[in-house]
Amino acid sequence: MADVNVLVLIPDSTRKRKGSVAGTSGPTVGDALIATDLAKLTALRKKVASAADLAPGPDIDPASKSKVDLMPAYLRYDGNMYRHIPRETWESRKAGVEVAIVSALYGLVLSREPIRAYGFSMAESLPGLGTLHSWWRESGLPALLASSVKGGPPERIVDLLSLEYRKAVDRYRDSIDVPVEVIDFPGLGRASQPRRGEAVADILRGTR
Repeated sequence: MADVNVLVLIPDSTRKRKGSVAGTSGPTVGDALIATDLAKLTALRKKVASAADLAPGPDIDPASKSKVDLMPAYLRYDGNMYRHIPRETWESRKAGVEVAIVSALYGLVLSREPIRAYGFSMAESLPGLGTLHSWWRESGLPALLASSVKGGPPERIVDLLSLEYRKAVDRYRDSIDVPVEVIDFPGLGRASQPRRGEAVADILRGTR
């Protein structure tokens, strides 16, 4: 990921805003992947979309001409963690900070990447795939994450993933040479989500 000094890893959220934002565009995970890895990620996204009976669209397959409602990921996700990251903090982030979101539909997206609304999480199962965090891990998501990092390695990675999402990318650290800071909130359960959001906001501001 070019020009990234700090890469933050966070989970998606089940709750999502409806609608679209005109002219949505932004850096994508595909920008950081070699062609063969992008083709693999696209194929995996198409499998999940098919299992979930979702309409085709360019967010799933860049070759698709179908139209779907899209908005940047940081606006689309509306769970408790995301509500503790002010919009202005996303939009005035410190230079060199990027946030990658581990996603039940997309596998991995960057925070400004245009995405649709979808109604499932890594903890859930889809027909023919089983539990999504296991399916994504076994389908190679850890290697794809590592590949995206190697394309322009950051100085450090901050891992704020929750349990099911960390399982989906398990062992990605084994094949990268970048320091990883893992931040957990043991014993808090769902109460950890505001804390995660506050930590992300601090990193975006450059104060953590």
